[in-house]
Amino acid sequence: MFKMLIVEDERWEREGLIEFLDWASMGISVIETASDGIEGLDKALEIRPDIIITDIQMPGRNGIEMAKLVLEQLPGVRIVVLTGYDDFEFAREALRFGAVDYVLKPVGEEEMLSTMLKVVQGCEDQLLKRSEEERMWLEKDAVHHLSLRQQVMDWLLGRGGAEAQQQTINELRDNGYLEAGAFSVWLCSRPGLPPKPDTMEMERTAGTVLGRQVLVLSAGAGAGQGELAAFVLLIALQQDELSGQAQLAEKLLQVLNLQPVIMEDTAREQVDPAGWIIGISSPREDIGLIRESFRESQSAFNFAVFNGLSGVVAADGEQLARKQFTKDSEVFTRQFRELAKRLRYDLGSGSPTGPVMDGLFALLAAHPGAGKSYIASLLGGVIESCSSLAMPAAQATTAVAANHMEALLASSRLPDMRAYTAGVIGEMSLLLEEKRNRKDDYLINRVIVLIEEQYGNQDLSLAYLAGEVFVSPNHLGMIFKKKTGKTPSEYIQEYRLARAEEMLRTTKQRIAIVAEQIGIPNPSYFGLLYKQVYGMTPGEYREFVQR
Repeated sequence: MFKMLIVEDERWEREGLIEFLDWASMGISVIETASDGIEGLDKALEIRPDIIITDIQMPGRNGIEMAKLVLEQLPGVRIVVLTGYDDFEFAREALRFGAVDYVLKPVGEEEMLSTMLKVVQGCEDQLLKRSEEERMWLEKDAVHHLSLRQQVMDWLLGRGGAEAQQQTINELRDNGYLEAGAFSVWLCSRPGLPPKPDTMEMERTAGTVLGRQVLVLSAGAGAGQGELAAFVLLIALQQDELSGQAQLAEKLLQVLNLQPVIMEDTAREQVDPAGWIIGISSPREDIGLIRESFRESQSAFNFAVFNGLSGVVAADGEQLARKQFTKDSEVFTRQFRELAKRLRYDLGSGSPTGPVMDGLFALLAAHPGAGKSYIASLLGGVIESCSSLAMPAAQATTAVAANHMEALLASSRLPDMRAYTAGVIGEMSLLLEEKRNRKDDYLINRVIVLIEEQYGNQDLSLAYLAGEVFVSPNHLGMIFKKKTGKTPSEYIQEYRLARAEEMLRTTKQRIAIVAEQIGIPNPSYFGLLYKQVYGMTPGEYREFVQR
């Protein structure tokens, strides 16, 4: 653990001290020697010992002079002086300028052991103190670094005023993050990144690869909403790097893609197949524009994620894609409408929708400049159009359409949008298949719902119901009787009288009002029908149940 230097001009005494005690048991693992004060000083500066045992009287430079020179440059070294009675004044002088103890010659084993145990204990105390001071310094530095990260993140997210921003700029400069002439903001991650990225490890990696100090923050890629855990890197750029920062990002990308990762589902170390994405902003010289740089890197990163890209994606790459889409928009719109029409036709006819869905999303993938919001609106329109096939128009409400749009916009990737759209279309296909296979059941269920909703309508009849479900009265009467064992008219009358019985039992409304509410405005006719079913008139029934 500790290193010791023995300085003694007498060879036999020098070698005897090496064997004198069991130094290893005291924690002294390295022992070096020197034959005089001149060699002792050189050897001390070379090996930087923890302990020096030195004689006083030596040729060339005595032990006192050597010890003074050593302590000037190695103030932490602990020096033990070997002295005879005649040199005792030298020993006391040595104690005054920093030696920790002395041993009288001839050296006795017990005295030497006692002295060296105290010296070693002093070394251990000093080592412990130094370790504690280093730990406190590291903790203080970590707290300060964490505070600086939080200040920068607050600035990026628009929190804090001009005074806080200026303080952050000053701290960035004081800590060496703005020494170059310009800067850029990078946003990087990989699909499946753990929820809490290791920012310290990324700082070490990026700093080593790029050869500069890099401030790394942890944030969500989606405007601080935590859509995907990502690193935000503040990169200082020299003037000659302004046009070549993509090459710098490529260097970092190569290292990141070679790093093994732990996949949560298997807990095994393997290379991430999806690869890293780095979205880079345009370089700027004014640090006051850091929020604009952050938004640019966010936009470039999210553009890459949504379109399934990997590697380095610059802010102007997205802009170029949007310009290209503007040129191609007329052809794109025509092709999309045709595919959407075919999808609706296949859905309605019972044909497989997969091939058309493949073509639809291949078209979208071929036009990354369309943008997430526009694609979501197009797919929302397709879903809404197909919904009218699977459910009555009255149920295809604006709220339902809004929910589809919300779900589509929540998708961070185009494949996620496809999965959602395919899922919704698949549900519609099952519903339509059920309607085709069980058309009569669907029709009868619809008629029963109409009767239960409109039993108070005096015009409710077989003809009325047939008109509502778009079939002929004869066909409806036939299938209704087949499915329920009753004609529609019998079902209507039975349902009306059941509602009348409930009102007579639970309310005090006049019988004429009850008759009118169930769609039989003639009280006498109502009384006749009621007695046929319940064996007593409405008045007699009410009196019976309310006794």
